[in-house]
Amino acid sequence: MRKNLVICLFLLLSACVLIARPLDIPYVKQVGPSCVSSQVTMALQYYFPERKYTLEQIDSTIGREKEKWAWFSQALPILVNEGLDVHYYSKTPYNRLTPEFVLEYYGIEDGTLINEVTDWNALYNSIDFLRATNRYTNTKLPWQEVEKAVNNGNVCLMIIDYNVLIKKPGIYSGHGVTITFINQTHVLFHNSNKGPNQKAKKQDFIDAWNAPGTDNDIIIVRGKRR
Repeated sequence: MRKNLVICLFLLLSACVLIARPLDIPYVKQVGPSCVSSQVTMALQYYFPERKYTLEQIDSTIGREKEKWAWFSQALPILVNEGLDVHYYSKTPYNRLTPEFVLEYYGIEDGTLINEVTDWNALYNSIDFLRATNRYTNTKLPWQEVEKAVNNGNVCLMIIDYNVLIKKPGIYSGHGVTITFINQTHVLFHNSNKGPNQKAKKQDFIDAWNAPGTDNDIIIVRGKRR
């Protein structure tokens, strides 16, 4: 009986260690404002290690050039087309996006910046893809569902306001990150500008995700499509 108890305890502790380990997602450092492309590259390298994805290749595919940023909608087509089961949740009103609406929706200061760094042709192409698929929901996903996805081993790509995360006053600083681990108090995430498995207090991370401008963007990758 005692032997059986010891075995059960060992198995339980082993399971806890496994659950507590961050996802082993390859880290890709961004070049220029390519944080979204970097997150996409990480996800693809994680699920398809045999394929040789490069940041330059992903930049070209999603339509990000030079000093332009990429909207999260631009990440969806390549993830789907490469064979991943993904879903995108966001409050962004993509059906209304124009340069004029951006100024109204995000405010003059943030909206002006967003317009300057947006490639509108690439953005509109990605919006057409959203309309043609059933992999986008125009809503905020509850944080509990984010934790559930990560704990189930899903890869979660998110947009946060990095200035809010580090408590630095200033203009909106949208940044794509990939979560590798969540527990009761902290979040670990790959920050393509700073390094892998960066650590933040969970509430600080949630606040940065909830900040104006992020639209609570999250892409959940559930694995390879069957």
